Amino acid sequence: MLVQIRIAVTKQGVDLGSYRRRVFETIRRYRLVEMGDVIYVAVSGGKDSCAALSLLREYVEEYRVDAEVKALHINLGFGYSPKLEEIVKRQAEALGVELHVAYAKDYLDILAASKASGRPICSVCGAVKRYIMNKVPRELGATKVATGHHMYDFLAYYFKNLAGQNHQWNFKILPKVEGRGLLLTKIRPLIFARPEENEAYCKSKGLPVNEVCCEYGLCGAAHAEVVEMLRAARRRDPDFDLKLMRGVVDFNTKFRPAEEEPVKKCKICGEPTSGEVCTVCRLRSLLGAT
Repeated sequence: MLVQIRIAVTKQGVDLGSYRRRVFETIRRYRLVEMGDVIYVAVSGGKDSCAALSLLREYVEEYRVDAEVKALHINLGFGYSPKLEEIVKRQAEALGVELHVAYAKDYLDILAASKASGRPICSVCGAVKRYIMNKVPRELGATKVATGHHMYDFLAYYFKNLAGQNHQWNFKILPKVEGRGLLLTKIRPLIFARPEENEAYCKSKGLPVNEVCCEYGLCGAAHAEVVEMLRAARRRDPDFDLKLMRGVVDFNTKFRPAEEEPVKKCKICGEPTSGEVCTVCRLRSLLGAT
């Protein structure tokens, strides 16, 4: 079992004891880990997914849950990808978890598809990652897939959708989204965790992490304004961000529509899609792939 954190407050001012209890309470309250689970954690090489992997493993061991926690890394085929894959291998070794590496180019060349379609790299990359994160773990016997998305990821997504009046999308902001058909159940153990807490936790464990996981530097750009706003609010109320996140989850839990968009099977690959052909197959067709 990993050594438990004994120091309550780190030099960064983060209360790691409170943070760990909060994450464990999220796992317990929302039944993110259950008996017989095989959970694959999508790890990028960064602090957030590394923290999610480590904490889920700690939870399973501490509470003696008959469940398996494994790691999935997607090599995106970018120039920086070999370095990230090496870091992820070191993380998995340090935590003693099984690692499976999937290569995006086995499914779609992201850069080529972005150029051919005119879609931003982030858009294509996101579509491919969602495709692989559902397909590969499911084929490996997973019951759930976990991500390291933290509180500010979800709040940035929330305000973006609110401003764009995409209210239906905001109902997906929950600690656990139950699977349907070929869609795996998704869990977010860090939904009530701050990024600086994840960083302090990984440092306290001596876990290897990479500060930047996208060489294009685009993934966090949309968060900047929301982070600035939340930090300003926290100067008056240190827990404002946490209260807001809890309010969003509480609202979604109580008022999420019972009826959901039907999940179809892609006519080409058979994977889940909302249309007749999934995004990955549409992009593959632009490249002449079948």
